[in-house]
Amino acid sequence: MPGGSTNGLTSEPERLTTQSNSGVENFESHVALNDSAPRVFALLERTDPESGELELYAWGVEVGGSANVFQSDGHVLAHCGSAEGARRMFGIIRDVVLVWPGETNRIE
Repeated sequence: MPGGSTNGLTSEPERLTTQSNSGVENFESHVALNDSAPRVFALLERTDPESGELELYAWGVEVGGSANVFQSDGHVLAHCGSAEGARRMFGIIRDVVLVWPGETNRIE
């Protein structure tokens, strides 16, 4: 990333293949030492009302001092200035998805 922060990661990511997992091990050890690395703090699965299949509906990701809750298609459902706020928002989203599953298929 020219001129921008890389959050401690190199600007040129290493290409990983299924032939070698040494890059994965290096990445995992780097992330474990990096406090600003993204962290998934919650996953929400639900049964799709139309297909009846279990699907990932949303997840929460904390990065540094802020956090986002994303829908599975990448739409941001909530952006919060703190991980605590995002956890509360995730709880509200979870409760709505469980109470009104048919209504959560629409994004307006």
